Amino acid sequence: MPSKVQKRNVSETVGEQGRNGKSRTIKVHTTTKDHILCTWNELPDWQKDNEYIHGGYVRETNNFTQCINSLFYLHNESVNIYSHLIPGISALFLVLVDKYVVPRFPTTNFNDYFFLDVFFFGMFTCLTMSSTFHCLKSHSPPVAKFGNKLDYLGIVVLISTSMVSILYYGFYDNSLMFYTFSAITLAFGTACAVVSLEEKFRSREWRPYRAAMFVMFGLSALLPIGAGLVRYGAHETWTRIQVKWIVLEGVFYIFGAFLYGVRFPEKYGPGRYDIWGHSHQIFHVLVVVAALCHMTGLLKSYAYVHTVMIPHMTVA
Repeated sequence: MPSKVQKRNVSETVGEQGRNGKSRTIKVHTTTKDHILCTWNELPDWQKDNEYIHGGYVRETNNFTQCINSLFYLHNESVNIYSHLIPGISALFLVLVDKYVVPRFPTTNFNDYFFLDVFFFGMFTCLTMSSTFHCLKSHSPPVAKFGNKLDYLGIVVLISTSMVSILYYGFYDNSLMFYTFSAITLAFGTACAVVSLEEKFRSREWRPYRAAMFVMFGLSALLPIGAGLVRYGAHETWTRIQVKWIVLEGVFYIFGAFLYGVRFPEKYGPGRYDIWGHSHQIFHVLVVVAALCHMTGLLKSYAYVHTVMIPHMTVA
């Protein structure tokens, strides 16, 4: 794919013989071509990640302004940026207008808006950190490395806020279980944040431990479900935490991560999916779909508490 080009004026200093015989220096403006996109073979090693994506790369810029300018032309990170930036900003909008967009019941109170906003803010944090990383990753190795840390931190924030918010409604009538499982969630979240940010934990020898930590973090979601099954039974647990939507959320996350891991479809059509449709883009879209599944389940749990549980608790 041919690289896009951008023309710019540059000043060159040249020598010229003056009328009085003395040399003088003047600036002559010339026009050169600055290739803003390049191919895999033209990338420095630190930018190389997926050899099946052959073109559409933003060159190393070492300039934040040029990174921001990449928002306004098409390259192989454009879909990754906007697929998270737009829903991320939308999530922040939901935090700001929650009282107008969330269905209100006679028993709705501050706590409801707080825990719903916890999830919306977690979604905003994760998606905007991700889009920021993909926008600025072409700057330089240090910026890309730091952005990658923030990207992982955003994932931790989203998982933590998703679990705490649904736990609030799942154990609405049992504060002890809510606080216990929230504490477990936050403990795992903190540990994953540390191994994502601390440099010594990002080394190759720590990779299996980092992976194991994230797996344990994900599997910790089974603990409150198991406790709910014991205390409330299958049907009540299914309804309280909307297991259908939570399972669907997990399916989208796992399937997206699987496609990203095996590099499908670009592995089977190198260079064909450079700009549109490669695995990282599909993963990004499925992350958003998974977050929307969680939001749907959370709102249904919220409605169930206020239309079924609280009226029954009041009668009792």
